[in-house]
Amino acid sequence: MSQSSLDPALYARAPVMTVEGGITLCRVLAESCPAGMPSSVTKAAKRLVDTAEAAQVAHTARKKALGKGTDEDSRPIDRAGDNSWSALRGRLQAYTLLPEATYPDARRAAEILAELFGEAGLSFLTESYPEQYAIAESVLRRIDGEAFVTDINRIAGKEFLDNVRAQHVAYGKMVAGLLQRETALTEDLGVHVRAMGEELVDYATKVLATVERDEPATVTRARTALRPIDAFREATQKRPSGGNTAGEAEGSPENG
Repeated sequence: MSQSSLDPALYARAPVMTVEGGITLCRVLAESCPAGMPSSVTKAAKRLVDTAEAAQVAHTARKKALGKGTDEDSRPIDRAGDNSWSALRGRLQAYTLLPEATYPDARRAAEILAELFGEAGLSFLTESYPEQYAIAESVLRRIDGEAFVTDINRIAGKEFLDNVRAQHVAYGKMVAGLLQRETALTEDLGVHVRAMGEELVDYATKVLATVERDEPATVTRARTALRPIDAFREATQKRPSGGNTAGEAEGSPENG
């Protein structure tokens, strides 16, 4: 490349990059934008920053999700939730075995069991975590909304319903964490790589549009603005083969 010209073809496609590399390149390029550039260039630089930030958020969420608990870590919470419902239902069921003539609440215990659990009993505890939580939430809402609380506390003992509530809160947090983790792990980081690539090309195009070939100062300014792209290409070309970065391992595709 001569000192008096720039080859637009070199910037028509974004460099091959991982999500991490793209984030860094976009930020450095925006920070290197020379003073006095027209608004079209400064706006493109701002979009570089915004696109890199979106990629950073997604990348951070992915790393955080990878460090969170797995399905296996959720099993103790699931067991505690299952046990709380089994204990409450078992307590009510045991009361139905008492003679009604002596213990009138035996009939009421049977009514509560039929109303809240029906023939399905505790089969909802075998559903997926999100489904189990939703069904349990519905049962608790019925307990609170249909005046079951007083009778359950009297027949089964207040601590049994209290335990169900406490375990349900923990269960809800566990389910939310799993769903957030799944969302972060399934988001395609390649989408962010492509978005950054598009903004890089757009920025370079706008920088090149400021060049007046008979004004060497504009060529120098554009070369300064685009130097991070050149340096990035040079650095990645020198990278030893066979050493994928974390971003490449996660499926960050080439752009262009």
